[in-house]
Parts: sequence; structure tokens; C-alpha cells
Amino acid sequence: MTTHARILLALGFILLAGCGGETKIEPVPVGAMESYRDPGYGYSLHFPKEWVANTQVGRASFYNRQDVDKKFLDPTGPYPDGVVIMVEIIKGSTPDQEKKRIIDEMTKNGFVLMPEQPVTVNGKPGTKFTYSGQWTKNVKESGEHLFVPHDTLLYDIRFAGFAGLYEAHRAVFDASLGSFQFPKPVVPGRDQSLPSETSSEYNGRLFVFQYPDNFNFTSPPKGSNEEVVELRGVRQDCSIRLDVFGAKGLTVEKVFDQNKGKFRATSMGSPTVGGQPARSLTYQVASNVERRFVFMVKNDKVYRVTLDWFRPQRDEYIAAYEKVLASIRIK
Repeated sequence: MTTHARILLALGFILLAGCGGETKIEPVPVGAMESYRDPGYGYSLHFPKEWVANTQVGRASFYNRQDVDKKFLDPTGPYPDGVVIMVEIIKGSTPDQEKKRIIDEMTKNGFVLMPEQPVTVNGKPGTKFTYSGQWTKNVKESGEHLFVPHDTLLYDIRFAGFAGLYEAHRAVFDASLGSFQFPKPVVPGRDQSLPSETSSEYNGRLFVFQYPDNFNFTSPPKGSNEEVVELRGVRQDCSIRLDVFGAKGLTVEKVFDQNKGKFRATSMGSPTVGGQPARSLTYQVASNVERRFVFMVKNDKVYRVTLDWFRPQRDEYIAAYEKVLASIRIK
């Protein structure tokens, strides 16, 4: 049973005809995005950085504010209007039969569906159904389902919102859909825990960089940093982190001198990163883990990159991390 059908049957609502409840809202621009990769199926997509994520293997939802998930469960309840980006992987007899079952249930339960349209997602053909449902005179849900068969699975990609917010977030939805990546075929004999050879982009407030797309974002505390982002690989002892904090008038050489004495460095260097002169040091964190710090200073801000890797696979990780460093652009 689909999410829509479960909601309708559980609450016993009857959708009302009409088109009330819509409010004209100014278009929402695309801001900083984060990447999500399903840890089981391996697909990935970008979603707005400040949104609330609710994820599990095979089902991921991203809401533009707190408690919007409750609005989709109880549309007439005392919850804020909002929007959702959702991906659900459906396993059944065949993708076509599963799609038909979902559409039939939505139609039976009163949703108004526009005619089917062809769509292409990351090079794969699918179909799009735009829908609407009038819960009360002033509460209307609008959205779309994109059904894309892949292997023996059906990918149901959904964008939806209340009170005109679906239309206002069109650019955000398009950016998320444009970032969608199906899982890559497994390369025979390659260690799948190594950094992927395919990259995704992180576009933050102060910097942009590319990272292996099998690294996932964590939620590190910001503390006194102006911006911080961290990703971990399949191996949890392998990570990429960027912190930005005030330089307080110090040059990159002074920043480096203040830090190098805290570690027993095995090597030091003077690379150029993001067009900026940088200083780096490498040291051993544990018996099988090494770490490299890279420091840059621009606009009186310190940009610190921290790279951790599994020592027995040092060459493979260093090759991937060099690509990350080469991609960094400071805004």
C-alpha cells in the first residue's frame, strides 16, 4: 500500500473537489545543497542543506522545515505548510504493475491526476504524474510522482507541497532531480570500500569542492566555526572535513606554526589549494590510520582541510584526496 493510500485509509478523509487553499508565493532560489547516498541501494541526490532529513534504506524524505513531515501525515492538523523531496524504492512483480497499482489507488482515493508525461532521469526513461488533492477548502496538496524503472526496481521520486509551496520550489526540485544518480555498476575485483571514482559536488556558503560519491555527510557540531562540513567513507576511519574560522590577522605561515608543534609530523608540504598558498602536515593517528591537515588563509579566515585514510590503502586514498584538494574553490 502506498503512503498516500495509508494516510487516506487511516484518517478516513474524503478529498473535496475544488482548487482553494492555493496562495501565490515568490519562487524559492536554489541555495547550498548536500548530497545523500542510500547506503543499501547506492542511489544519490542533492537536497537543500538546511532541510530536515528522514532516511532509511530504500526510503528517504527531505522536508524544508521541522514538523512538515507531520503535515503530510495529518494535512488538517496544526502543522506548518511545507514541501518534501522523497525517494522510495518499490519492489514487486514488475515495475509497470507496481506503478499501475499506485496510480489506481491514488485515483480511487480522490486524487486528481493529470495525464501521464514522459520524463528522463539521469538518462533513464520514466513517466511523471502531476497530482493534487483538496483536503479542506483551505488545505490543498500539490505534487508529482516520477516513476523510473531500474533493474527490477521501481524508483518513485516525489516532489510535493502545501499552500502554493510546491510551485514556489520548482527550481529547488529541478536542481535535486538534476543531481539524481542511479547506483553505479560494481566493478569486478574492485574493493567497494575505496573512494568512488565518480564525484559529486558540495556547494557551501564559503567554498565548493568535489568529493567521492560514496562518501556520506555527517552532522558535526559547528562550534565557533563559520562553516564546517564532514563526510565519511564506507570505512568509518576514512573521512574528509573542512572547517572555516577566523584568522585574527594571522598569515597561513603563522597559523601553520601555531599548529605544527601539536603533532608528530611524518611529512610537511607547501601545496597550492583553491588558488591559495597552503601548508600541510601528515601524521599517524592510529596504527592503521593517517591524517593530513591542510591550512589556507583568505579574507582573514582559516580554511582547514582534514583528511583521514586507511594506511594499508594509502596510495588509493591519497589519489582520491588529491582530486578533492584540486577541486576546492574558496568563494
